[in-house]
Amino acid sequence: MKGLEIGPLTNPKVRKEEGPVLYLDHASTDDLREKYSANQQLSSSIDAIVDVDIVQGPGQTLVEATRATAPFDYIVVAHVLEHIPDFVGWLAELEEVLAPDGIVSLVLPDMRYTFDLNRRLTDVADVIDAYLSHLTQPNYRQMYDWFAHTVTIDGMVDAEGIWAGTIDYSHSVRTDVPNPAVAAYEECARQAAHRTYLDIHCHAFTPLSFLDIFATLVELDLVNYEIGAFTDTRPNAFEFHVSLRTLTPHVPREAMRQRQRSSVEAARLLVRPDPASAPEHPTDASTTLTRREVKLLAAAHRLSRLLGRRNTTATRT
Repeated sequence: MKGLEIGPLTNPKVRKEEGPVLYLDHASTDDLREKYSANQQLSSSIDAIVDVDIVQGPGQTLVEATRATAPFDYIVVAHVLEHIPDFVGWLAELEEVLAPDGIVSLVLPDMRYTFDLNRRLTDVADVIDAYLSHLTQPNYRQMYDWFAHTVTIDGMVDAEGIWAGTIDYSHSVRTDVPNPAVAAYEECARQAAHRTYLDIHCHAFTPLSFLDIFATLVELDLVNYEIGAFTDTRPNAFEFHVSLRTLTPHVPREAMRQRQRSSVEAARLLVRPDPASAPEHPTDASTTLTRREVKLLAAAHRLSRLLGRRNTTATRT
C-alpha cells in the first residue's frame, strides 16, 4: 500500500523500511530543525526529524502539493487534526488525494490528559463556524482559549498521575506569564494588528466528544467517511485513534449515511465510561450487555458494508 504521513517530525508511525510512504510537512527538514530547536520536547532529538519528501508551502492546497505523487491508499495524521482551524474542509481535501476505499488514520490527543485539560471542549458549533468561515488560520476564539487556558504552552502534564488520581491540574494556570487572561487578549490584539500564522491546538477533544461531532457532521452530510476502526485512550496514555474510510460515491446517499451511523454507534460502545461518572461497582450484567452490543453493532456494520458493496456493483452494472 502506498501511504502519506503528514507531520511525522521525529516519530513517524510508518517508517520507510515498512513500505512505500512519503512524508509531508509545511517546511523542509532543515527549516523544521531550526523551528523546533528551542522546543523543550524536541530539542534533544532535533536530528531525528525525518527527511521531508513533500513540502506543502503557504497558500498551497494538499492536492497541489501532492499532484505528482497522489493518489494514496492511506494517510497517517498523528497529532495534526487538532491544529487545523477548519478540519471539515481539511478532511475533504484529504479525500481528494486518496484512492477508493482509502484510509485516514488519525491519532488525537485526549484533552483530559494533556495541557488542554482546562480548555473549552470543542463543540459542533465551533466546527460549523470554522467550516462556513473557510478558516485557514485560527480565529480569535481558538487563540484566546489556547493562550488563556492551557496549563503550559511548551511542555507536558503528568498523564499517568492524572489517571492514578495523584495529581490535579483542574486549577492550574500558565506560569510563564503574570496573567494568562491578559496575555491571551494581548496576543489576540497583536494578531488583529499584524496577522501571522499561529501553530496552536485549535480544537480540544475527548474520544466521545469527537464521535458526537462526527455523528452530527454525518447528519449534515459534511463528511464522506465512515469510522473503520476506533481505539479509546488507553490507561496511562493521552491519545486515542480513529481510522476513517472513504465511502464509494456510487452507493445511494441514505445507504451511505446508515453505514456511517452504524460505524459511529459501534465506536461509541468502545469508549470507556469516564471514571468520574462510572458506578463504583458495575454489575456483570451491564458488562455482558455492552459486549453483546458491541458484537451486534459490529455485525450490523459489516452487513451494511456488504450491502453497500452490492449496491455499488448494481449501480455500476
